[in-house]
Amino acid sequence: MEWIRNNSFFQRNNRTVVSTVDECDPQACYDSFKGHWDQALKIIHRVQQLPSHDDVLGVVSHLEQMVTLLLYDIKKTDRLCITINSSKCLEYLLNQNVLNMLFDWSTRSGRYINAVKCEQIKLYDTLISHTRHLLLEHNSFLTPMLKLFNSCHGELLSKEINKHLVDLLNQLSTLLVQHPEFVKLFFTNEKNGNRFVIFSLLIPFIHKEDAVGMRARDALLLCMSLSKRNKDVALYISELSDFSLLVASGLSGLYSALPNAIDDIDVPDWHRFTPDDVNEINGLLYFVTSLEFSNAITQVAHPSIKRQLQEFLYRGFLIPVLGEALLQSNIQEQIAASAYLELIIRTVTEPGLLHAVLQFLVKMDYDGERLFNILIQRIQSNDMQLCLVSLALFESMIDLNCEDLLLELVFKHLQPCFHLIMSQRKILLPLDPLCPSFEKLLLLAPNCCHLSDNDLEWESSKQWNNFNHKQSLYGRYYAYLCDARNKIGLCQKACNTWSNSYNGNCDLSNAEEKSDSLISFERSSEYESFNLPNVEDMPEDNEFWQMSSNKLKRLNMIQNFDETPCSDEAPSAGPFLAILLNKLRKFMSNSIYVNLHVTGLISRLAVYPQTLLRAYLLDHSLVFQPNIPSIFEIIGIIKQEIDEYMIIQTDREHLIKYAQEVLIHREIMLVNIRRYHFEKASVSKPQQTEAFQRNGPKRRSMNFPSITSVFSRRASQIENNLAMVTPAEEPQSCLIYPKFTEGQHVALCAVLLDEWVKELAALAQEHTIAQLATLMT
Repeated sequence: MEWIRNNSFFQRNNRTVVSTVDECDPQACYDSFKGHWDQALKIIHRVQQLPSHDDVLGVVSHLEQMVTLLLYDIKKTDRLCITINSSKCLEYLLNQNVLNMLFDWSTRSGRYINAVKCEQIKLYDTLISHTRHLLLEHNSFLTPMLKLFNSCHGELLSKEINKHLVDLLNQLSTLLVQHPEFVKLFFTNEKNGNRFVIFSLLIPFIHKEDAVGMRARDALLLCMSLSKRNKDVALYISELSDFSLLVASGLSGLYSALPNAIDDIDVPDWHRFTPDDVNEINGLLYFVTSLEFSNAITQVAHPSIKRQLQEFLYRGFLIPVLGEALLQSNIQEQIAASAYLELIIRTVTEPGLLHAVLQFLVKMDYDGERLFNILIQRIQSNDMQLCLVSLALFESMIDLNCEDLLLELVFKHLQPCFHLIMSQRKILLPLDPLCPSFEKLLLLAPNCCHLSDNDLEWESSKQWNNFNHKQSLYGRYYAYLCDARNKIGLCQKACNTWSNSYNGNCDLSNAEEKSDSLISFERSSEYESFNLPNVEDMPEDNEFWQMSSNKLKRLNMIQNFDETPCSDEAPSAGPFLAILLNKLRKFMSNSIYVNLHVTGLISRLAVYPQTLLRAYLLDHSLVFQPNIPSIFEIIGIIKQEIDEYMIIQTDREHLIKYAQEVLIHREIMLVNIRRYHFEKASVSKPQQTEAFQRNGPKRRSMNFPSITSVFSRRASQIENNLAMVTPAEEPQSCLIYPKFTEGQHVALCAVLLDEWVKELAALAQEHTIAQLATLMT
């Protein structure tokens, strides 16, 4: 063991450590052990005044030899079968009350008191690590250790002492989890009640930002897990300590120290914090660490501690700190606060704590205006960065599959069915097995995306694994089907616990029938039976565009939809859907990055299997009120605007090919850069296993929007034969963010819309198959 070798005021000669070879005589070992203690005891007894440097060094040196001999003696015995009597050295240590005499002497060591205290802590750490709980049963071991702990309570100690103290407390916490019958030994009687010594010594390290703090938090979590099984521990933490208050106030303090505005956003599609942002932005790593700690507490602690912590976080952090930050008038501060909120939602996983965050968002009013509505309104902000961050915020919310949240966002507005004409309000028809909606959606693809015969050779070369020898999902309808099937299945399982089915019945208390199984369709005849047509073969003058006079009136209304303010009094599908569709209506004027998020968010909503939402987004047969647009009609207007612009462009085919290449190249570059930095981080930190994965991409541009799989995939989805950048060449972000002319922008909108209607069509088709599968079971 390393005895005081790092203490600068202890300069001593090298000493020969007793040999621990197997041939050593156990009796000689015991005799030597006694001899060293006799020598140490002589020094202790002869010193009447404050000990000198040599006195302290002599005692510590003898103790070092004694520990070496003791460890050798213990080593001869099976660790699982060790007893006091099995080690003569250990028996002598306890019977002679060595540890208690050592502590009493340390209190008289003057200016060396902290150095001797540190050596005692290391001594106990060594003994416990080799004997586990055995020594806790003996007062001659436990009593001096508790005295030592009490001498540390409330004291300002050196970094070295703190490190060894936390190591010892961590080891004891682990031991108590394994042997909870010893917990009572670490409670001491005080005026205000029993004090849990281990926990009280760990509390000052809650918000330490170094390795000692992390180890202390691990030990605190072990104590939290003890609270579930020991009412005394739970009572002390919740009633006699300020633990929950300290956690909440610390989180508030760390949040308040974060930058009010994010000044170094240098890419146009930044919308949420990446793992690298967490590491690089001043103070953000410490805030996330504290948030993860709070999340872990609520996962393992006693229910009374959970409720207390949630209450303190709700009233001490969410309302006064986060709420005020979200309501700042400065747009840059709104962007930062919204991004912090999105990070919180992604980081928190414990249902109780997450529920507190969502309740705060949904229920809180500020000056008579609901916070939730304020955040929804920011989706239509003219500031692209605020719009992107707001869209990402709701993407993360919707990904939670939380019934209360979706009820507030969507279902309470759709449930009365006021958006439908009277004849369709009472019942929503089941899905047509032939799924005509998917054909209607595919017909909404811009005509300009259909290449001429001269370009068929280029088009045919765009295969799954063959775009400039790189992999791409562009144009692969079957890939959309696979993705839709997987997402619908996962979402349906997540919604099985919901209390309502939201099928158009006005009784919101109608319980949803739960299903434990969902038939998984592999690549089978079900897809072929739908006879997927070739988009190029579909007639342009089909019946879908032969509207009645009522639909022409609706068409005129939709063309002016972006100028019509949302009103809660008029029949609508709710402010969230209205604002989202309003943003979609501005497809041509939005940036391509906003369009990626808007379409991605609508597609994510379309994954939900509930009839009300699925029909609203994917059923073309529904007849809405004249002042409520359908997504089919909005996409139809966008298609018309694109085609009218592109038809007069002499180089339209070149523009379309350019747009396709840009988006595919963006996909490939994003995947390659992500993998490049992932592999780079793996080489430098192969053992990194943090709970919050911070070995992600090295540029903020690596944070893809959650939209169609064509333009945003994770590296894990790429086969090993994907052509990669070499480790020596770092990809350049300027290749991903070119400046676009008006024609190029419209072409990008065309290609994106062309891919999006495929995604929506696949969702419509897979919803039908999922419904048939449910009926078959």
